[in-house]
Amino acid sequence: MENNDAEDILNLPRPAWSFREVAIFGGPGEDDLTLAGSYQSAGEILATYWAKHGPDDGLPLPILYNYRHSLELALKWLIRMAARCALRDGYHGEEDLSADRVEERLRTLGHNLKELADCLDRYLKLLKRFGPDNKLDAKSQKLLRKLHAEDEWGDAFRYAMIGKAPNTTKARPVTESRNFYEEINELHRLAILLTAGYATVLSEYEEMQLSGL
Repeated sequence: MENNDAEDILNLPRPAWSFREVAIFGGPGEDDLTLAGSYQSAGEILATYWAKHGPDDGLPLPILYNYRHSLELALKWLIRMAARCALRDGYHGEEDLSADRVEERLRTLGHNLKELADCLDRYLKLLKRFGPDNKLDAKSQKLLRKLHAEDEWGDAFRYAMIGKAPNTTKARPVTESRNFYEEINELHRLAILLTAGYATVLSEYEEMQLSGL
């Protein structure tokens, strides 16, 4: 094998223009919502590749992980936003919605999608302009609970073995075939709903509050 051939195998393709070799990290514009959108994009790129070039059974787990993490980050961003809006609405209930306590609560909830969704539901119901019946739609709740049941601690899509020693177990002890396209397409739609739908509504809610409307 010639040296050039070996370099082609070992290296990623170089961008056509040198300025595209530069990536920007962090800054004031980065938050959990922007990261949620980035993980969603990564999942979409992989899922699109899988759909066009498959079958590649090595890709579904990374695809699921990217979408799951996007959903987790989006829920955490929405929880923070809903808490801020509730306080601005004059909330003085039993649950402490101060920024520090919300962050502590999010750390406690960790990767638990079910508990994060339930927390968001509680906060959405506190918003005066929406009323006590405001909550995540039933289809989104059902899908988040389904995903939670498959990956309760946020590790099943990342590792082959999960749990703490000496009680580690195989994440997928039984081989199974399932319609992955329909499954991931549902998660894709849910990710867009959270990052572009619910996030937009809450952002507009906050803007109305800040403008005094």
